[in-house]
Amino acid sequence: MKRDKIKITKSPSIVSIILFVILAVLTVVLQPSSASLHWVNLKSSAAITLILAALGETFVLLIGGIDLSIAGVISLTNSFSALYMLDSGMSIISVSFICMLMGLGIGLLNGFIIQKFNIQPFIVTFSTWFICGGLAYLVLPKDGGKPPATFTKTLTANIGGKVNIALVIIIILIIIWLWFKKTKLGIYLYAVGSNAKAASLNGINVFGVKMFAYGISGLLAALAGWYRTAIAGAGSPTAGESFFNQAIAASVIGGTLLTGGKGGAIGTIFGAFVLKMIADILVFAGVSSYWSTLFQGILLIAAVLVSTISEIIKERKEMGA
Repeated sequence: MKRDKIKITKSPSIVSIILFVILAVLTVVLQPSSASLHWVNLKSSAAITLILAALGETFVLLIGGIDLSIAGVISLTNSFSALYMLDSGMSIISVSFICMLMGLGIGLLNGFIIQKFNIQPFIVTFSTWFICGGLAYLVLPKDGGKPPATFTKTLTANIGGKVNIALVIIIILIIIWLWFKKTKLGIYLYAVGSNAKAASLNGINVFGVKMFAYGISGLLAALAGWYRTAIAGAGSPTAGESFFNQAIAASVIGGTLLTGGKGGAIGTIFGAFVLKMIADILVFAGVSSYWSTLFQGILLIAAVLVSTISEIIKERKEMGA
């Protein structure tokens, strides 16, 4: 049997990085005091939960899937950790571990149902979103909870009094991604997203790769909800409702195609920063923050158009060659 050729494109889009630089320059012009490490720390702390959620979404988008359940997972883990975490080392560790297990389990459940029963990812993850959201309301019917001071201070602290722990985590995530995308599993992720049939014919365990992607998405969503508990100092059964669309937007602005096979974590991280910076620039410019959603939508469409046009140009060049 003739094996189909697998076309893999691992280079992330430069669009989000260019947008980030433009917005950073504009921010400094409008607010000169933002040109400081303190501002970088603030933006990192504000963006870390979105970055975690968006990175998980990126893994799923790379295989050509989608995960809406991250919204419910974030709400569930945020509510659970805010309510049940006590001020003791054992409690913090055990509750954190349970949150991670919940996210991983939900992600793996999504992947299993989608593949085993051949159901559209949108339907499955939309359903698990509602299930997790309902569980979040059972855990914490209204905003509240009080996580221990040790937990919140640790995840919001500045190392050496200078660099915020969120910024350190983001740098670590970038380093891990640069390593991961060169591993066999990283290559297989792109291969499955580019052409699942060809990947299978070339001996790649497509089922296992997709299970991994959905599992990581659930785990990172759980981490986002868990981290939000420290950032907000409380829990909310609706904490994740705004995350699924922003996570997808950050991924797409970062160059990850909804059809799979192209994109990456670095573009997504810059995409998340871009979304967070828009509101700041509007405030500095004296414009109502309500315009933020409008500009985010425009950027999203622009990013998709640029990505699509670049793909068409690249394919034409390859055909001409």
